[in-house]
Amino acid sequence: MTVAVFANPALNANIPFAASPVAQALVTAGTVLATWEMRGRTRRHLRDICPSRYADLGLTTAEVLLEVDKPFWRA
Repeated sequence: MTVAVFANPALNANIPFAASPVAQALVTAGTVLATWEMRGRTRRHLRDICPSRYADLGLTTAEVLLEVDKPFWRA
C-alpha cells in the first residue's frame, strides 16, 4: 500500500508504508504539520511585503490584511 507523503504526486510514486493505522496517522499528522508550517510562513512573508506591491500580486490591502490575520491552522 502507498500513502501520499509529498504535496507533489510525482514524488509519492511507489513509496511503500505499512498499512497500520498508526503509520497512517503519523503520515497524516506530518502532512497537516507541513501544511500549517507553509501557511504560517507564507502569511509572514505576505505581511512583510510593501503595501505598494500588493497590486503586483493582484491583491487589495483589505485582502492582504484578511489573509495575514488568519491563524496558521485556518485555510
